[in-house]
Amino acid sequence: MTAIDPEYQRHRRTWIGFTRFIKISLAVIVVILIGMAIFLL
Repeated sequence: MTAIDPEYQRHRRTWIGFTRFIKISLAVIVVILIGMAIFLL
């Protein structure tokens, strides 16, 4: 059985956090744009 590199685990956690942040940010931007389309047009 191979030992898992702790540095790799740290990078993986960072990447997962980054992708989660991007998904949430994208959802917020879409909601803002939809709101602008509804209220400003």
